[in-house]
Amino acid sequence: MQIDFFEEFPNNDSLSKLSLITFRTNLYVAAKSIKDFRVLRSRVKRSYKNVGEVIYWPVLKKDEGYWISAFSKTLAIKRIQNELRDASEKLSVLWDAELPILHKELFLTQLPHFFTNRKIIRETLFRKNTNYSFIVTAFPKSGINRFFSSLACTYFSSGSFPYIDMLYSSLLKKKNKSGYIGSIIKRNKNKFQRYSVALGLIGRGVEDYSTPLISPKDLKRDLDIAQKEQIKNVVLYRLGGLNKNYLRVIEEFAGK
Repeated sequence: MQIDFFEEFPNNDSLSKLSLITFRTNLYVAAKSIKDFRVLRSRVKRSYKNVGEVIYWPVLKKDEGYWISAFSKTLAIKRIQNELRDASEKLSVLWDAELPILHKELFLTQLPHFFTNRKIIRETLFRKNTNYSFIVTAFPKSGINRFFSSLACTYFSSGSFPYIDMLYSSLLKKKNKSGYIGSIIKRNKNKFQRYSVALGLIGRGVEDYSTPLISPKDLKRDLDIAQKEQIKNVVLYRLGGLNKNYLRVIEEFAGK
């Protein structure tokens, strides 16, 4: 199993966790621009020889939506579109499709621009013959949420792009977390060009510093499920939360 990491806050402390890892890994690095990403990528590649690919994870300003959806600010979405179009090198890009829950005013202020934004997003994601290739990540949806999330470009039922299902069991309020994670993987694993799952949280995100983290025992349970379902690639959120207790569990699965 290939085990990779998201890093939303790349700094000295978070990136230094790469020195704990003995296996080959890839890193998804959040940055506000390609210029910032290139600086981070050079630093990682220079200092950590165990890192294979460093993937650009564009994030917006909080008041622009932070993540990318049809409710993000139009100029921000266009900025991402233009910088990718003008990139002078081939890039792998993580498209983090989530609603702007950090700045809820956008649900109202961007409503008049909803379909314009949706068009820009779809043009960017599905444009052919470009220097960039997308890896899309999103939370699973059910019921009527699927329909509205699909309109907002934060849910995808299939696609010709690599896809990462965010299955963070520490955030789930369901009693049968194992059954839920297994059912989502079974439903989606054959619907995308390359299917991966994101597990965690082993570190907290931007939205809430009281968010519950996964225990090493539950991380092992989730990795067991992914392995049983023959998932070849797992991404853990996030690198900065890595410690020896998590690492002991991860090393049982890495490369197997």
